[in-house]
Amino acid sequence: MTPTPERYKEIQQALIDKGYLQAPASGVWGPDCSQALKKFQQEQNLTPNGKLDALSLISLGLGPSWEPYRPTAVVNNRPPSSGGLN
Repeated sequence: MTPTPERYKEIQQALIDKGYLQAPASGVWGPDCSQALKKFQQEQNLTPNGKLDALSLISLGLGPSWEPYRPTAVVNNRPPSSGGLN
């Protein structure tokens, strides 16, 4: 699946912010973007292929966001009601 122009802009901006890309974030992925990504990947000890992958996006700070598991709150030393009879 090809990223949207908005996603390309986010990736380009991350590369700009980290000093790897000198061009403005246009939303169009070209050879300069691939070269910037390759250099970033190499310096992050990732496979320097210039292709957008999960590890590269995570390293750029653009990977999936998730919160660690948080147990359900316990009130008055009892678990929350499941809606059934207790």
